[in-house]
Amino acid sequence: DHATAWDSDRQQMIVFGGSVAQGLLNDIWELSLVGGGGWTAVVPAGPAPQPRSSASAVYDRARDRLLVYGGQVNGGLPQSEVWALSPGVTPAWTLLAVAGNPPRRMWHTAVYDPVRDRMLVFGGWDEFYAFRNDVWALSLQGTPTWSVLPVSGTLPSPRRNHAAAYDPVRDRMVVFGGSDPTGPRNDVWALDLGTGPGWS
Repeated sequence: DHATAWDSDRQQMIVFGGSVAQGLLNDIWELSLVGGGGWTAVVPAGPAPQPRSSASAVYDRARDRLLVYGGQVNGGLPQSEVWALSPGVTPAWTLLAVAGNPPRRMWHTAVYDPVRDRMLVFGGWDEFYAFRNDVWALSLQGTPTWSVLPVSGTLPSPRRNHAAAYDPVRDRMVVFGGSDPTGPRNDVWALDLGTGPGWS
């Protein structure tokens, strides 16, 4: 139940939080794929997000930072916070001030849409522990602002614990599997982000 993101500039995977037998985590680890590779623990400065599981993470390449969204803290309600981690010599956490009506989510997925400079969030569980299949967009220019993304086509079933990735060649978000109210899924869905976002 940790969150991961791919830092394309540094060729490394970044892992945040999750849970172990002793409880929840809010640590940061980097796995470099350059040369021999290897794991490195990162110790950021400043206040950090509370330990949590089932959050999501994306790498905001335009601003060279990791964004961590949502998740569950101490068995409570899903969170709506967005935290930014600036990497480099002196990494530090910042809680983003956002506009709009942020959704609360856990066991969702998120991708970074570089064409439109936004984070897209799909599905998961909301504050009522209900399965969702909506898409939210957090625009990142100026004041980060949440909005529901209107989509067309037949929607995937509401689900949690799925996987998602951004396909830059076809400008789409691809979603695989997870669990819906009927049980585990192994279907694949694509959300075309071009003219009028639509599912297929």
